[in-house]
This record gives sequence, structure tokens and C-alpha cells, in this order.
Amino acid sequence: MRNMKKILAMCLAGAMVFSMTACGGGSSKDSSNAGGETQSSTADAGTAADTGSEDAGTVAEAGSEAASDGERTKLVISCYLADDNQVAVREKYIDEPLKEAFPDVDIEIKMYADRQSLQVEVAGGAGPDIMDLDGPTDVAEFAKADKVLDLGEYAEKYGWGDMFYDWAYNASYYEGKLYSLPTAFEGMVMYYNTDVMEEHGWEIPGTKDELIALMKEVQEAGLIPITFGNAEYQGAVDWLYSTFLSCYAGPDVVKDIMEGRAKITDDPAKASINDMVDWWKEGYIGEKASQSVSTMDMNAFFSEGRTPMMINGTWASSGLLATYPECNWVSKMMPQDEEIGEVLPFATAGAYAINANSPNADLAAEVLNYLFTSLDRHYDSIREAGYQPYPLETFDVGELQGMDPKLLDQYTLLMDAQEKNQIGFCSWTFFPSDMRVYMNENVDGLFLDMLTVDEFLEESQKFVDQALENGTMPVLP
Repeated sequence: MRNMKKILAMCLAGAMVFSMTACGGGSSKDSSNAGGETQSSTADAGTAADTGSEDAGTVAEAGSEAASDGERTKLVISCYLADDNQVAVREKYIDEPLKEAFPDVDIEIKMYADRQSLQVEVAGGAGPDIMDLDGPTDVAEFAKADKVLDLGEYAEKYGWGDMFYDWAYNASYYEGKLYSLPTAFEGMVMYYNTDVMEEHGWEIPGTKDELIALMKEVQEAGLIPITFGNAEYQGAVDWLYSTFLSCYAGPDVVKDIMEGRAKITDDPAKASINDMVDWWKEGYIGEKASQSVSTMDMNAFFSEGRTPMMINGTWASSGLLATYPECNWVSKMMPQDEEIGEVLPFATAGAYAINANSPNADLAAEVLNYLFTSLDRHYDSIREAGYQPYPLETFDVGELQGMDPKLLDQYTLLMDAQEKNQIGFCSWTFFPSDMRVYMNENVDGLFLDMLTVDEFLEESQKFVDQALENGTMPVLP
């Protein structure tokens, strides 16, 4: 599945840039290129340059050896369709640095109209060498079909196990094997339009009870308490249920469910889903019209002052800055349940995997290692273009001084939550893929009284049981 996050995400970097996007591995894809056609951008030969990485002097070794017979090796990296601005930014922070680091390799960035186009190529024995996928649940679908390589050998060679935060790295395993690397990390937060809040004299709520009281006041003032919409991407509902389960049932409860010590049909998990449904039916979330509001609309409602609050991912921040630069906002963790404490639902923003069909797997692994070790390039991409950070233990938020203060505050929030272990679980990284598909397709049914919470959770539990039985449950930290 492929989701809105990656629709507007910058290709390959696993980050959102200059456009409003969404999150979590869905199947819909904005595209002006119908029919699954692909486009490509090739990074031609160039002069090696200092990339700011300790490995910069050696990254071209594999490419040089491969080209010793006089022919340049070709390496193809997938991404999804992007507009001209996105491509220009990607070229600056990805294409050109790769060209300089691997001067003897013909690196092609191949854009796919949608996930199905990529899947068809790979299933037929072809496809790109490096696949930029939507996250661990997406990678698992390719791993089930033996279409991605076990990266264990490369992880040992390059020391990847010591490079990433454990929660992100361990989530990249499937059936005991490392099939991908996390491209970035992101989380679910509450955005507050500070102009609207100040105009009405509202304080940012610290607790769930304070949030409920505020939503009632907002409604009385004729505004939408929390904007939400999923008209063009049904799966955006996973932003909601991931947030409610993590923040109002609690990460310990979610982990117990996914590891078989509890069931999602029991309280407090059931109570958190009931809260989500009740808030929607009260009009607190989306004014009971989210099915007719797009994810683009919800951001517009927020930025134009029709609502003071928005539950959205950290990926939305770059789009807010680019599309609505006059909007003043802050992002915070969800108001806490005082018995649980503050929680920030985390996810990996995507995943790099090596195609099992690739004739140049060693070179592909070296390219991946370069991307994760060329930190000067990475810091520049975050400061200047709003890329999401890689989940690296050596990541230093102090290197981001000088960037937009709202983004800097958000990245600091993410880093602090990691350090304090305030980690919740987003479905596109930590839920069984079949379970997530079912939940995404049926949450609107809960809102519209087409099925009950009990029915919804009983069916969801079946996917948990199946994943535990067959050993395909994602690893939760």
C-alpha cells in the first residue's frame, strides 16, 4: 500500500518538501501521468567532491571497479511522480551528490506513476535496483514474494545496526531478516493555529479533559474544533486511530496487543476507539463531513482560520510553510491522558529496499550507505528544503540552527520524545499490513454507523492473531 505521505513526498530522501502531503503506506497516488507510465532522471558522470561524510573518499570504489571494463554500470532508484519544484530540490540534494560520489556509475532516478507500476515491473523480474517504499508494512509485501534482498550481510559490513535508533531499525525486520532501512522518521502531532487561539483567548490544552472542554468552546464559536478530511485518500483515517490508540489507550497497551498479551477488543483500546468515533459524531473532528473534505482542504481550513486545531503528521509542516507562509502555528504532542502521560506516535517515513532482481546489489548497498553517512548533505537538505531527518543516533538537532523556527521546534519535539521514550505506534510501521488495510477501509463505516465498534475491533483482532501465528508481526520497541 502507498499513502498520501509519499504522494507528495520528495522522492528517495523519504522526506516531504514544498507540498502538502500525508502519511502512512497507501495505494492512491496523485498523478498526471496515467496508465502507469514512468519518467526518469539520470545522474551522469561528474567529478568526485567532498560530501561531508567520513566515507566520501571511498564511496565510489564499487562504481569504479564495476566500470573497469570500460562500460559504466547503471543503477536505477525508484521514486514516485513529483512536480518540477520537487524534482529540482531532489536533484540538488540527491541526484547531484550521488553523481559526484559515484562518477563512474550511471544513476537513474526513475519515477513511477503509482505503486502498482513498480510492483508489476518487479514481479516480472525487472524493476529498479533500489526501491523507495512506503515503510516496513509495504516492504513486507515484497518480502513475502521474495522480491527484496536480506540486507543482513550489508548491515554487518557497514555497521548499520549501530547507526539507527533501535525502534526504527528493528521495525525494518520481517520474519527475523533485515529487508530495508528506514528513510526518515515522523510522528503524529496536534497543530494549533496560534492566531485563531489568541483571537479567542484559548489556551493550548495540556490534558485530554482540557481538550474536550476546548472543543466545545470552539464549536460554540462557530468553528470546526479539529479539521480532518480523507475524501481523496480514505486511508488517512490511520492518522486518527494510530493517534487515539497510542495516546488514549497507551503505547504499553498497543504493544501488549501486538505481542499477544492483550486484545484490541478489550478496554482501554476499545475505549480509545469509542472516543474517536464519539468525537467524530459530535462534530469535533471534521464537522461530521470528513468524507467530503480532502487532505488538501483540511490544511486550507486550518491555515485560513476555520479551525484552531489539526491532527496531522510532521510531514505536513513543510507544506504549511510553503503554501501558507503567513499562517502562524505550533505543533505539540496530543493533550495527554494523565494516567498515560505524553505520547508521540512514531513511524518510519519510508524504507529503502534492494530489489532481489538487481544485478548490482553490492553497489546498491554502497549507495544506501553513502546516503546515510553523508551528513553534511543531509543537514543541508533539512535546513534548506524541509526534508525529514533520518532516524540516526548521531543526528544532532543543533546542526539545524538557522532554519524556520517552527520546523526546528518540531524536530526538537521529535528528538526529545525519542530520548524520553514517549514513543507511540503508527499503523503504517507497527501494525500487520492486512490489519491496517482493513482498518483504513472501515473506519468511515464506524463514523457512518455502517458497523459497530465491537464488530470493527473483533475483525481487527483476527489480523493480530494471524500475524502472531505466522510470525509476521512487526517488531515494536
